[in-house]
Amino acid sequence: MSYDNWKLSNPQDDGWTSHEVTSCCGVEERIKHNLCDDSEIYYCSECGEDNYAYEIISQHEYNERSREDAQEWSRDE
Repeated sequence: MSYDNWKLSNPQDDGWTSHEVTSCCGVEERIKHNLCDDSEIYYCSECGEDNYAYEIISQHEYNERSREDAQEWSRDE
């Protein structure tokens, strides 16, 4: 990448800082290798849910969802 392109690039859109997390806990996804059939099992590193119970989202989106949920909770009280 040339210096001009680097200077004009957006790290969020280029994927340099887009850290993907689980939608349930906001942590990284882990992979467990199943030795019986050579498959990979994806799960949340915090709560242990498998990948059918959550989706992978960016850290920024998780922070926004958490903030919105906190605002809803404070309105309900």
